[in-house]
Amino acid sequence: MANTFFKIPGYNSDQKKVLSLLAQSKKKNGAKICLMTAPSFVVDFDYFSFVPLMKSLGFDKVTELTFGAKVVNMHYHKYIKEHFTDYVKNGKKKDKNFQEKFIASVCPSSIELIKNRFPELKKYLMPFDSPMGAMAKIVKKSFPKHKIVFLSPCAAKKLEAEKLVNKKGKKLIEGVITFYELKKILSKEKTVPKKVSHKFDSFYNDYTKIYPLSGGLSATLHSKSILKKEQMVSCDNCKDLLDLFSKHSGKVFYDILFCSGGCIGGPGVKSNMPVFLKKLSMKGYINIAKKESMDGKQGVEKYIKGIDFSKEF
Repeated sequence: MANTFFKIPGYNSDQKKVLSLLAQSKKKNGAKICLMTAPSFVVDFDYFSFVPLMKSLGFDKVTELTFGAKVVNMHYHKYIKEHFTDYVKNGKKKDKNFQEKFIASVCPSSIELIKNRFPELKKYLMPFDSPMGAMAKIVKKSFPKHKIVFLSPCAAKKLEAEKLVNKKGKKLIEGVITFYELKKILSKEKTVPKKVSHKFDSFYNDYTKIYPLSGGLSATLHSKSILKKEQMVSCDNCKDLLDLFSKHSGKVFYDILFCSGGCIGGPGVKSNMPVFLKKLSMKGYINIAKKESMDGKQGVEKYIKGIDFSKEF
C-alpha cells in the first residue's frame, strides 16, 4: 500500500482515516485492525477474493455481521415474548410492560425518520443494538486490542457508529467506509489479493446472511412461537412510514428497511445492477456459505457473556 495516500486527490476524510489506521497498524506496537463487513458486500465484491484483498490491504482480521444479527434476533425474540406473547397467548394480565407494537431498529435511516418525523412511534422501537453495534461489542470482547473498521452499504452507518461507545465513552468503531469508497481505495492502491483463505475470521454463521434483504430479519426471527404470520409485516423503501402504519395498523411487528430492496439498495453500494440481480448475488453467496465448514470461533453464549446489547432511542 502506498505511503503517500494523503497526497493522492480523490480520498475523502473517511477513506483517509481508514488508510491512516492501516498505516499505523504496520508500525511497531501499532494496533491491529479488524474489518467488519455487512453481508451485502457480495453485490460489489467477489466472495472468494474479498478476504484475501482485505488482508492484502492490511486488515489483520476480517469478519461479518451475521453473528451480530443472530444475537439481535435472540434479544428481539425474548423481548416480544415477554412484552406481548406472554400476555396474548398465556393469558397474563396486561400491565405497564405490555406493548402492542414493535418496530425493528436495525436501520439507522428508518430510526432517524421515526425520531424526526414520527416521534409518536419512537416508543415502539426495539431497544437493542443493530447487528453492527452488537458485532462491534462482540469483536471488542474477543479481540480487545484490535481497532474496528466497518464496511457498509449505507452512509447512515457512519452516524450510528459515531454514537456507539463503550461504558467509558470510548468509540467502539474507529472508522466506517462504504462499498463505493473501498472500491476506490482498492483501485488507487492497486491491491493484489494475498494467498490466504477466503473464509472470514471467526463468528461465522450462515442463516442470518439474508438480513440485508427486505424481510430478512423476519425470516430468521424464529417467530412461530411468538407471533402469527399475519401479525408481521416487512417493508423496504420505507420513506413514508405513516402510510405504512395506516395501511397495516393491525400489525404487531414491523420489519422495516429504508432503501429499496433492503441494504442491497443502499446509497453506498457501487453496483448499478437491478435489485433482482443483487438478490441473486446474495442468495448465491448464502448457498455457497451453507456448504462450507465453520472456521475459528463459533457459538453464542461464550462470546456474548457479560455484554449489554440494550439501547435507548
